Amino acid sequence: MERAILSLIACIATICLAQEQDKIPAIITEPGALAAMRGHIQGACCSEDAIYLSHIEGIFKLDWNGKVLKHTVLPKHTGDICYWQGRIYDALYNDVDGENNIIVLDDDINIVAKYKAPGGGCATVHNGILYVGTGPRDSKPHRFNNITMFTLEDCRPIATMTLDYGVETRYAAQCLASDGKYIYAVFYTTNGGDSSIVLTPDLKLVKAVNFNASTGFDFLPPSRNRGPHPRCFKVRHIGSDWCVSADKPNPTQVRIDFYVVVDGNFVNITK
Repeated sequence: MERAILSLIACIATICLAQEQDKIPAIITEPGALAAMRGHIQGACCSEDAIYLSHIEGIFKLDWNGKVLKHTVLPKHTGDICYWQGRIYDALYNDVDGENNIIVLDDDINIVAKYKAPGGGCATVHNGILYVGTGPRDSKPHRFNNITMFTLEDCRPIATMTLDYGVETRYAAQCLASDGKYIYAVFYTTNGGDSSIVLTPDLKLVKAVNFNASTGFDFLPPSRNRGPHPRCFKVRHIGSDWCVSADKPNPTQVRIDFYVVVDGNFVNITK
């Protein structure tokens, strides 16, 4: 009973805090701006100056108003991406020839390096270490998922940790992000949805959280993060067809919403 009351108080405090936050307008891409996209948005990251969205065959660079500035074609299957000190890291799972890589790009999405690596799918950087979700990629239900840590200089594997957070998942981790203190991982669940967990830097489970973000999210850079709590954005498709291919039209647009994270709770602060 006491625990329930404390949880209720925490929930009310979170709601009150969210109401005090400055609201941030949603970002929506223009119709047709993502015509080069194939499949769906795989992941997202950001810098002070730009937002980056990855899809199965490339990366878009957007300004903070949602205008597409550039698109770079990459091998299939490009996964989630992360930004760190002027570099973008793409954990690429190669559907074509099976040679998996970590691709490094500059902040104008030009390829600057490529390293062979275990099959990836998502990436984040925390305290100068690159974390990559490395499987398994099996669509059959499983509870164990691997995350591998790499050096940033040459993407050399440091260690692989196997996670079991108590529920069955499908495929590997879909997205990773760091708020500077914790690492957040998003997985597909067996019921067709997705679920998120909070991890320490040494990949110990902190808690599961209710935040569905398998099409990409990232935490805002310092200049855009007002207030004492971390803020992030989440990407979602809008339109009649969220998964596109070369043989059908692309009516989809992308909407970016904003959240403040308080005690592991993601509270929408989008106008």
